[in-house]
Amino acid sequence: MIIQLTQSLGEVSLRFLNIFYEALYFAYQCLHKLVQKRSYNSAMREILVKQIFFTAVQVLPLILFIGIILGTILVPIIVHFSLEYALKDHIGTFITHIVLNELAPLTLVFLIALRSGAAINTEISVMKVSNELNTLKAFNINIIEYLFLPRILAGIISVTLLTFLLSIIILLSGYIYLFFFFKAGADLYVRTLIQAISMNVFLMLFIKSILFGFFVTLVPIYSALGSSKSYTGIPIAVLNGMVKLIITIISIEVIILLIQY
Repeated sequence: MIIQLTQSLGEVSLRFLNIFYEALYFAYQCLHKLVQKRSYNSAMREILVKQIFFTAVQVLPLILFIGIILGTILVPIIVHFSLEYALKDHIGTFITHIVLNELAPLTLVFLIALRSGAAINTEISVMKVSNELNTLKAFNINIIEYLFLPRILAGIISVTLLTFLLSIIILLSGYIYLFFFFKAGADLYVRTLIQAISMNVFLMLFIKSILFGFFVTLVPIYSALGSSKSYTGIPIAVLNGMVKLIITIISIEVIILLIQY
């Protein structure tokens, strides 16, 4: 019994290590192409523009709506409780940590994951089932450069820009709400916020956005490549890809928190 249990654990561990190694190698291949100048040909740039439009531009109204809702609800609550518990000197720190470090990047990456991550997973899975990937390879077309790189780069650019945009909308809508309903609180809000925001805050937000943008497209692509060659396997691949993506996002968040604190 003990021998069988040990053998089963060993097989599971080896299978997990093999999958982890293959995922790391695929990430390395994509990163290698990402820094190569020859990867950015005219066909790749055309697809990149379309992917940025789909990932970032089309979602702008939703980002604006979410930012206004979060700003008018969350920021006044933070200011109210800070003033109530005599912590007005820490208002800027609280808002910076909650909005810039956590809320904006996580809200944005989960939104992109649900919208674009699932779409990319489905698209690549369909191309695999219909043998389009093999057809591209037969014509000596590098699928990483032609298919994967534009989507990964669009994810990085879109998530980074939209995260900063969402942060600005949340902070600005919070100020507008405070200005109209708590004029004294609005002045205090601006002063403490200016004092709390530093280059380290922007740097951490930038790094987190790039990591989220890279993996929010990489994980669905890798998951789609591992799907079965049948149309019935596409929903399973999409579901597995979303689970892996959520685990990846949470893992990145936990690792960054451990590094910070």
